Amino acid sequence: MSGPPFVELGDLDGTNGWVTTKGFVNWIEDVASHQPCQRVRISDDTTREPVVCTVWTADIELEKGVGYYLGGVDGTYEKREEIQLKLVEKSWANEFWRPE
Repeated sequence: MSGPPFVELGDLDGTNGWVTTKGFVNWIEDVASHQPCQRVRISDDTTREPVVCTVWTADIELEKGVGYYLGGVDGTYEKREEIQLKLVEKSWANEFWRPE
């Protein structure tokens, strides 16, 4: 049994569906509502600009400066015309690096 394909963070384009990727949280935005639970920006060496990551489940909480392997949906948010990695029910975030 195999999981979702691995897609480099810089290659997310809103069309890949369920994917696995990795990145570092470098910005946490304040959300004024309970949905999404979190809105962060993630990046790595494949990105020029950080990618928006929205967390739609209370089971996941991302921390600034931490690196994660992430499983979620490569989608778009048309209202803001942005590509997003959406962490929803059945998504995961496994920490692989934390600053000392």
